[in-house]
Amino acid sequence: MTKYDFESSVGFVVNNTAKAFQKTLDFELRRNVGVTLSQWRVVASLVQQPGLTQKEIADKVGVEGATLVPIIDKMEKEGLLKRKPDSKDRRVNRIYLTQKADSLWNSMTECAIYIRKVSAKDISEDKLEITLETLRKISKNLSTYFETNISMEVSRKK
Repeated sequence: MTKYDFESSVGFVVNNTAKAFQKTLDFELRRNVGVTLSQWRVVASLVQQPGLTQKEIADKVGVEGATLVPIIDKMEKEGLLKRKPDSKDRRVNRIYLTQKADSLWNSMTECAIYIRKVSAKDISEDKLEITLETLRKISKNLSTYFETNISMEVSRKK
């Protein structure tokens, strides 16, 4: 059996780091604002682009539509967002933030900024910038390589 050093794997370290960010941000959001990380992701999507459909939000936050429905139902019940029928297709609902969600946004971003500050303690700006550039390049390499090769595989199977 081949041995594999997970501790030295970029993917393993990035995944563990992402989990740590998510866990701590969820904790801070719940404690300071009363929202979950999942709710924050929905709010952040709608801050950037109001009036998205449930499917568009699900795609942006990286979850299945069925997973998102109870989150949106709860947020609507809590007065954080509202559904409005699309003006062109009444079968589709557009999602909008309420004043209540808007009033919580600054507190939510303060939590994210705090987590970022804690995570970067004793790391120079130069090293952080190099890390970001490197991670972006890794992401681009993977998406370029696998999108190209997946497309080729699909073409061959047709």
